[in-house]
Amino acid sequence: MSGIVDTSGWDLEDTGARRHGRPSDTGPGFLAAPFARRTWGESLQLILNLPVGAVSFSVVVTMMTAGIGTLITFLGLPVLAATLACSRGFGAMERSRAARLLQLDVTGPAPLRGGRPGLMGWVSASFKDGAGWRAALYSVLMLPFGVLSFTVTVTLWAVALPCASYPLWQWVFPTYVHRPGIELYENDNVTHYLSSVPEIAGCCALGVVLLFVTPQILRGLANVQRATVRGLLSR
Repeated sequence: MSGIVDTSGWDLEDTGARRHGRPSDTGPGFLAAPFARRTWGESLQLILNLPVGAVSFSVVVTMMTAGIGTLITFLGLPVLAATLACSRGFGAMERSRAARLLQLDVTGPAPLRGGRPGLMGWVSASFKDGAGWRAALYSVLMLPFGVLSFTVTVTLWAVALPCASYPLWQWVFPTYVHRPGIELYENDNVTHYLSSVPEIAGCCALGVVLLFVTPQILRGLANVQRATVRGLLSR
């Protein structure tokens, strides 16, 4: 970190990295990662991938299928061209989201320009538009990646945070639920609860370990998305 910030509050080294389409190489350290704004920005990005991916996948695949299905008529070509234009719109939205949450600024493709005026000129230019096809591919890939990133992010935080803080709220069970702790399993009508001091300490230790490991795992997923944005949505 340079220690010098710009008017928006970003470190100048970070700002320069963002302008060149890459995040800062000097991210938060291992011990600071769970409390860093960058970690929670990446977490939000990975969680939002699922609803964004579901919408973009549904729209692009539905329109693409409709266009291919009506290619025998004149209507199919404009529908496919509109699909690519819509994909470009999704791409612009994703570049904006990556800039905000992943601290990644990439230059978008040049606006689509038709070689000749009229509908067919626009359709022809759309079919030759590599940026539109790449954005369509990105929109399709977002659904499986969104399922993965959402599941991993929510699962890790949902385990790490409650386990790390379990000693602070374990008393709720005997006080209000009339159980000694979290139910671990039931076998032969014998129920085992997470209630002894060693078990509570072990649960807390597991949570603390996950609390520091989770940001590193999520950083890897975020870097995959950064690479995808750079590869498919940039100029």
